[in-house]
Amino acid sequence: MEETFARNRKSRGTEAPLVSSSRLANRRNSIPGSRFMSKASMPLKVLLGVSVLWTASVAGFFFWDSHMSIWNAQEMAIKEARGHFNKDVALRKWAARHGGVYVPVDERTRPNPALSHIAERDISTPSGIKLTLMNPAYLLRQVMSEYEELYGVKGRITGFKPLNPDNAPDEWEAAALHQFERGETEVFEQALINGVPYIRLMSAMVADEYCMKCHSRQGYRVGDVLGGVGVSVPLQSYLEGVARVDPEKVLLLAVIWIMGLAAIYAIGLLIRRRVEERKLNEAALIRKNREIVSANAYLTRFAEISAHHLMEPTRRLVSYSQRLQGRLKTMPDEARNDEIYQDLQVLERDAAHLRMLVKDIQLFLAAGEPVDKVCIQDVDALVSSLLQRLESRLKRAHVRLHIDKLPPATLDKSRLIDLFWILMDNALSHGLPIDDNAVPEIHISGERVGKLSRYRISDNGPGIPLQYRERVFEIFERLTTTDTPAGAGIGLPIARRIVESRHGKIGLEDSPLGGISVVFELPDDN
Repeated sequence: MEETFARNRKSRGTEAPLVSSSRLANRRNSIPGSRFMSKASMPLKVLLGVSVLWTASVAGFFFWDSHMSIWNAQEMAIKEARGHFNKDVALRKWAARHGGVYVPVDERTRPNPALSHIAERDISTPSGIKLTLMNPAYLLRQVMSEYEELYGVKGRITGFKPLNPDNAPDEWEAAALHQFERGETEVFEQALINGVPYIRLMSAMVADEYCMKCHSRQGYRVGDVLGGVGVSVPLQSYLEGVARVDPEKVLLLAVIWIMGLAAIYAIGLLIRRRVEERKLNEAALIRKNREIVSANAYLTRFAEISAHHLMEPTRRLVSYSQRLQGRLKTMPDEARNDEIYQDLQVLERDAAHLRMLVKDIQLFLAAGEPVDKVCIQDVDALVSSLLQRLESRLKRAHVRLHIDKLPPATLDKSRLIDLFWILMDNALSHGLPIDDNAVPEIHISGERVGKLSRYRISDNGPGIPLQYRERVFEIFERLTTTDTPAGAGIGLPIARRIVESRHGKIGLEDSPLGGISVVFELPDDN
């Protein structure tokens, strides 16, 4: 793994610190600030807004109630008008069914010229009192006049061909009569009569057989609209009742308004207290996070510098041990000390192992930061390139390799290469079967799961017991106790650091081939 990483990161300066302190400082300073804290006046503004909204709602209800009171007053006036109309219709029908009414002739009731064609329009009683026939319209007009004088309710019969010219329609009545001709049976509206508000209501007057005595000579037939009966009810008394403000209603609304404001204020205080507590907790959390990030930055920087400065002594140890071994080889056999030569070999091996550990530490520190632009990568092409470099190892181990179509991954290319190299190297180093007669197999597969790209590298090796599958992702943890330069126990931790830096997951599962499967997921979002 050391040689491969050296090639992969040659252009990145592996010997130098891989994560600069300025980058860590910027990361520390970029902790999300309290945008909420910069809006200290927000609760007060919300409280005022809700109070205004509540006041507007109460006022709106008051005006709506006033409007409904006016509407109810108009409805009551309309019902009264219909009642008067029904009374007039009943009186007219009674008179029509009796063929009219004979009444004494006086100054107010003169013989009706429109009934001159009737033979017995005028008669006399045995005592000599002169009587004249009043047709229903004539009778109703007088009754309406009396009713208006007594109660202020105006009544009127009108039509386009009245027997009495005084019953000719005015402008509003003419419009209503035209609506009756189009099928309407009732028309009403609020209007001013001599400056006084009235509800004017008119209903259609339909001819029946009793009407033909007077109207047949005008060409009317049973079922025709003769005209209309109108009633005008004064609204003043209704409107005065509406205009009077009910103190009890106003008091009730005032109490509701004050109670609502009190509830809003109490809730506002509670919210403000919670906001202040949240601000204090948030400020404490931000300070704690800054302390943690600052401490991590210093520790990381210390580890980088330590690893950087340890690299040179280890290089010198290897170099000087090799030089001393060379000198011992050139010495005569009687002067050569084999024990010293073996000690130098051990020293060289341990120095090389220490150098590899220092490099692995540098790689682990750098694994959490992208090296270049994070974007969508062609994993098929990347794995094919890595397999060319592993071709000789695969042939020596006689590995049977299976590679499926792999989905693209969102990551910077350098770390994606490192990630697959670590896992493939791990499979070749620890995933080969123990039985010499078994054919080694490695299967690389992938799939899309929602917005995740999931990859699986499986082998048919000895596997890893369940209780150790989390432990192998810890730094410098190995399941073997052999003290060899290879296998420092940092490959899988580096892989986890790369995956988790992208908010992905990595873990171990049982392999379909009988060994172990390393499964990791990378999300699409950056």
